[in-house]
Amino acid sequence: MADFLFVPYSSHGHINPLLPVLRELTTSGDRASVVVAPNFADAVAATGAHVLRLPTSSHVIVPERFDPVDEVRRLTKTFADRKAIYELLRVELRAGSPDLVVYDPMVPKVFQMASARGVPTVLFSTTYAQNEHVIASTVQRHLGAAVGDLLRKPWARRLHPWAVETARDHRLVLINTLPELQPAAHSFGPRFRFVGPLTTARAERGDLPWSEIERRRVLLVSPGTVFTRGPAFFRTIVEAFADADQLVVIATGPTAPQALGPLPPNVIARRSIPQTALLEHADVFLTHAGMNSTMEALAAGVPMILVPRILDQQVNARRVAELGAGIRVDAKQLQPELLRLIAHKLTTDPAVRASVDALRARVTAQNGPVVAAGALREAADASCRFDHAPR
Repeated sequence: MADFLFVPYSSHGHINPLLPVLRELTTSGDRASVVVAPNFADAVAATGAHVLRLPTSSHVIVPERFDPVDEVRRLTKTFADRKAIYELLRVELRAGSPDLVVYDPMVPKVFQMASARGVPTVLFSTTYAQNEHVIASTVQRHLGAAVGDLLRKPWARRLHPWAVETARDHRLVLINTLPELQPAAHSFGPRFRFVGPLTTARAERGDLPWSEIERRRVLLVSPGTVFTRGPAFFRTIVEAFADADQLVVIATGPTAPQALGPLPPNVIARRSIPQTALLEHADVFLTHAGMNSTMEALAAGVPMILVPRILDQQVNARRVAELGAGIRVDAKQLQPELLRLIAHKLTTDPAVRASVDALRARVTAQNGPVVAAGALREAADASCRFDHAPR
C-alpha cells in the first residue's frame, strides 16, 4: 500500500481528471490525501481520498473581454490561493513523508518544497506537456523557422513555466491525453506517460428533457468553465440553429441564460450541464477545445466544432482538425451560415466519421485511470528505495 499526497490546482479542469485516478487508488487500498479548496472537497471525499481542506473556495473565471481591474483581482486571488496551498503543504510535509507528492504545474513551488524534504515528485498535467520543442514549433507558426530553431535550445525551457516543470527531476510525468494529441510527442522520454482520457461517467443528469434528448439529434454547446463567452457568442449559435430540426443544448457558464433573450423551442440554455451524459446523445459538440472536453468528446465519438480562446486550446483544436475529427473556426468569424455548413459537414462526411471512430477506438482501448494509477504505484514503489529524511 502506497501513501500519496496530491496537490492539484482547485479548478474544474484540473480536479475532474484527478477524481477517477483517486478512486482507482483508494479502491485498491492505497492512501491518497488531497490538498483542495472547499468547493471541491465533497467530490474528492467521494473518491475515498482524505481531504486536506484549504481555507477558501477557489475557481478561476476569465471574462471574454479583457478588463485590467478584473485581471488584477484574478491574479491577486490566484496568488492567495497558491500561498494557502503552500502553507498547508508545508504543515503536511512536516507531519510526515508520503511516498510520493503528485502536483499540478499551476503550483510549481511544490517541487522545491517536496525535494527539500527528500520526497520524490510526480507531475500531473491536465493538458499536453511542454518542452523546448513544443515551444519552438508553436512560435515557428507565427515568427518563422529561424526563431523556431533558436527556441529549440535547452535554455528555451525557461520561457514557459510548464516546460520548466516537465524538465525537472520527477519520477514520472502523467499527461491526460493520447500521444496523437501531444505536440512533438517524439521529443518526450519514457518517464512521460500519456495515459489517455481521465474521464468518468457521472450519475447526475440535471433538469433536462431527457426523453426529448434521447430521441432527437442534439447539438451540444459548452465553451468551458474558465474562459467565458458573452451573450453575443451564444446568440449567434441560437440564430444559426433556430429553425433546425435538432435540439440545441447550451452551457452558458457565468453568462446568465436570460441574457440570450427569448429562445426558440429547440434551444435549451443552462449555466451548467452534465456534459459527459449529454455527449452520449450528441451528434455535434461545439467546444472551446480544452483537453478534458476534447477527450470526453472523442470517448463518446462526437465530432467537434472547435472554437478555442487561449494557446493550449488553439493547439488542441489544430491537432483535432488535423486528425479529421473536427473543424476549427475563429470566434470572430463565427456566423450562422458558417455554423450550419460546418455542422452539416461533420454529420454527413464519411471521412469525418471514420476519423472520429478511429480516435474513439484508441480512447476506449486505454483505461486512463487504471493506467495512471498503475504508473503512480510503480513510481511510489521506486521511491520507497530512497531515504525520505530531510536534507
